[in-house]
Amino acid sequence: MSHTFTSRSGRELDAQVGIVGTGTMGSMLAWQLARRGVQVLAFERFSPGHDRGAVGGETRLFRLAYAEGHQYVPLLRDSLRLWRELEEEAGANILAQCGGLTIGDSGSDYIAGLLANARDTDVPVAVLSTAEVAERYPQHGLLDGEIAVLDEQAGYLRCEQAVLSATRVAERSGVEVLRYTEVTELVEDGDSVLVSTADGSSYRVGQVVVAAGSWSARFLPDELAGAVQSRRVLLSWFGTDDIDAYRPDRFPIFIHHGGGRHVYGMPTVDGVMVKIAGAVAAHPVPAPEAVQPRHSAAEIREVADAVGKFLPGLDPEPIRTDAFTDLYTTDERPLVGRVGERTVVTTGHSGRGFKYAPGVAAVVADVLSGNDDPRYDFMSPKRF
Repeated sequence: MSHTFTSRSGRELDAQVGIVGTGTMGSMLAWQLARRGVQVLAFERFSPGHDRGAVGGETRLFRLAYAEGHQYVPLLRDSLRLWRELEEEAGANILAQCGGLTIGDSGSDYIAGLLANARDTDVPVAVLSTAEVAERYPQHGLLDGEIAVLDEQAGYLRCEQAVLSATRVAERSGVEVLRYTEVTELVEDGDSVLVSTADGSSYRVGQVVVAAGSWSARFLPDELAGAVQSRRVLLSWFGTDDIDAYRPDRFPIFIHHGGGRHVYGMPTVDGVMVKIAGAVAAHPVPAPEAVQPRHSAAEIREVADAVGKFLPGLDPEPIRTDAFTDLYTTDERPLVGRVGERTVVTTGHSGRGFKYAPGVAAVVADVLSGNDDPRYDFMSPKRF
C-alpha cells in the first residue's frame, strides 16, 4: 500500500478515513466518501455482501410513509434519490417501487401515527377499506375493523445487490477494501487513529467510522456498549399454487400490524417463493457468531400460524428459513455521530436501517467533514 497522505502534524497516513465494516452502512459510506474525493481504507471481516450480518435475505422494505417517526422522512427522501443514483452508477437494479400496504385496525395508534406522519411530511397515501383491500389485494386476510394505507412510492430493495454495487463503485473510484481482515482495536493517537487487525498489521487513518453492525459493540465506549444488543432476526419463504398473484405488479410490499401480531413481506423475486418475516420477534443473542440460522419447530409453528391467518393463499409451512443478526439500541433509534475526537459510529439501526442507508451515509460524510446536520440530532450517541 502506498502512503500518500499525511496528518496535520506530518504523520504518514494510509487513508484519510478508515471504515470498519462494509455491510449496509459501510458500503454506502465508502461510496459517498469516494464521490467526495476522500481517500478511504475499508476493513471487512468477511467479504462485502456476506450472509453473516444484517445484509442477507435478498430483499428489504422501502417506505416513505413511516409510522416510526416523521424525523426519518428526510433521510428516506434523500435515500430514494441516492438509490437511483447508485443504480445509474453501478448499472444495477436495486429498488423496485411496487407500492406498499400497511394494514391494521382503523382505530389503532399504529395506523393513526402512520397517517399523521404522512400528513405532516406531505407523503401521499390512500386509505383502503376492508372491502377495497379484498377487491384489489385478495391475497390478504384482514381482521374485523382493519384497513390498509397504500404508499405508492414504497417497494423493495435488493439488499445484497445494493451492497455489492456500492462497494464496486467505491473501489472503481479508488477506495481500498481489505477483505477477510478483522479489526481488533482502534486507538486515537493525537491527530490520527491507529487501526490494529487480527493478522498483526496496523494502519493509520485520519478518522475512523465504526459501521460493523452487531460487531460494533466492542468498539463503543462503555456507556454505549451497555445500550446496544445483538438480536437474531428470522426470515421465512413460502410457496403457493398461484405464484403469479404474488408478483410485484399484483402484490405490494406489506406490513400487517394487528391481532397481537406484526408481520411483513415482499412480492416474489424469483417466481417461486414469497418472503415473510416478523411473526417471531427479534430476540437477543450473546454474540453475533452465535446466531442459529435454522428455525426451531416452535418458531416454524408460530410463523405458519401467522401466515395461515393473514395470507391464506400461501402454503403455511415455510420451504426456506434463515436468520441474521442486527444491533439494536435500547430506544431502537440509531447511533450516528461522534464518539471520540476522531471516531464516528453508524450502527444500532435496530433492523430498520437498510431503507435509508445511503441517506445516513451522506449524514456521516457530513459529520466527518465537520458539517453536522441538526435535523439528525435524534440519532446522536450523546443521548446516552
